[in-house]
Amino acid sequence: MLHVFCNLEDLGDDSDPMCDMTFEIVERQFDEQSSTWKLDLRVDATPYGQVGFDAKIPRVGWTEQIDDLGEEEFRSYWGNITLQSCGEESDELLTLMADYFEISAPIATEHGFFRKILNRSKDSSVPKWTFAESIECQTVCLASDPSAIADKPVRMKLFFENVDKNGRYAEVFLILDMAKGVAYLDEKDEDYRADLIHWLSLF
Repeated sequence: MLHVFCNLEDLGDDSDPMCDMTFEIVERQFDEQSSTWKLDLRVDATPYGQVGFDAKIPRVGWTEQIDDLGEEEFRSYWGNITLQSCGEESDELLTLMADYFEISAPIATEHGFFRKILNRSKDSSVPKWTFAESIECQTVCLASDPSAIADKPVRMKLFFENVDKNGRYAEVFLILDMAKGVAYLDEKDEDYRADLIHWLSLF
């Protein structure tokens, strides 16, 4: 199995790379009635064990937008997808992300810097984050048609925004390549880190 950080990009300036994560699509199911794909995304994240989450991606119901770029057209598709917890593996994923971002758990604890994380022993006494059961995200598919997701890679940008979250706002990229059986959750901007963690959690 791949490691979650197998595709980190070295920025070449001695700083930690952006938190770009790779997952394997270990199971896929298509619901004919709702015309929706359910994808189970998992990956090894030693020393956190296996981590992951589930995603529901509708094949229909997207709104196409065509932007005129002069000699070319840029097509995007707007809609919503749903991220879902798969239990402890999702909680561990959120804990890993919070450690990478150096964000304390809801109960104040000390976490090492990322360069120390890979040597961390799994300690059940350390308070953990809890991944939210279900999160609906406004989504735009960038120059990729979600109706063809089974055959072609789809690059999505997810938006996390809701008045009930006290103004918290975040964006992240999700790239799905079902033909190759892999998915990528790529950080958009370091400024979104704290809000992204809170959006994905029950906190």
